[in-house]
Amino acid sequence: MSPAPTHPIDTKGHPIILIGLMGCGKTTVGKMLSKRTGMPLLDTDAIIEEQTGCSIQDIFREHGEAHFRSLETALLRYLLEQKIQPAPIISTGGGIVVRPENRDILRRLGFTVWLNVSVRALLHRTKASTNRPLLQSPDRHAILSRLLSERRPFYREAAHYRLNSTRMDIPTVVSHVCRRAERFFDNLPPHGLDEEPNTPQAS
Repeated sequence: MSPAPTHPIDTKGHPIILIGLMGCGKTTVGKMLSKRTGMPLLDTDAIIEEQTGCSIQDIFREHGEAHFRSLETALLRYLLEQKIQPAPIISTGGGIVVRPENRDILRRLGFTVWLNVSVRALLHRTKASTNRPLLQSPDRHAILSRLLSERRPFYREAAHYRLNSTRMDIPTVVSHVCRRAERFFDNLPPHGLDEEPNTPQAS
């Protein structure tokens, strides 16, 4: 039997969504957040791999990035329309914010948290990674710097809450997310996410 959650949150049936560049800690934070809140964890990359029977790397290689982004959009639409219960923690792929439609869906779907991490930290965390299609280059620093520069405005647009988690350990990050999620959902207007609360962001 799983232990009882230590920080259950009434999300009004909406998920908590983690966004950010590859290596920012979405999966690790998502797992601890799931245990702490009792909410199930969904990983968009894992779902797409299960649905297609292909790894993300193979999808990129055989069909291209645009096709993969289409799969992400279709999955987000499904999650928005089906309103899966119990509401999950959703860990997303690093580039899910690239499409404007995705950014809109993310804000309507649930409480979206941007885990903002420095390039130096991202480089350290991804140094042993061999399965990230966009990092298949000898100059990973240049790639991560470019991606963060390009996507920073997209993450900012999609997120209800921006957390600079570079120097935080995972339990601290999870505690911050839990507190902000509680505040967000406690202040949710009667019409829900179509009329969003004015939630301040951390820098």
